[in-house]
Amino acid sequence: MKNKRITIRLSDDEYNAITAKAESAFMTESAYVRAAALKHHVTVVPGLKEVAHELKGIGRNLNQLTILSHEGKISTANLSEAYSALEKLYGQLSGIASMEKR
Repeated sequence: MKNKRITIRLSDDEYNAITAKAESAFMTESAYVRAAALKHHVTVVPGLKEVAHELKGIGRNLNQLTILSHEGKISTANLSEAYSALEKLYGQLSGIASMEKR
């Protein structure tokens, strides 16, 4: 339970820098400052948000196909496009992971 508060004063430049870093890490300012202050490694993964968005879209499409199948509205589906999209995403994730290992 977070029941303690620390108040700090920042210049406009400091505030803008922290806000920009938090946004690039997809974190709130307070979560970013806590992570930085507690010496946690904060990793910004460029491109991960886009990959996650595409993956959610593929998941929604597969879910819709599953529902149609259960309702008896379709009996077969051509998943070659979904497979190709997943292969592409896997390649992007592999690239992101190799960047992190450097």
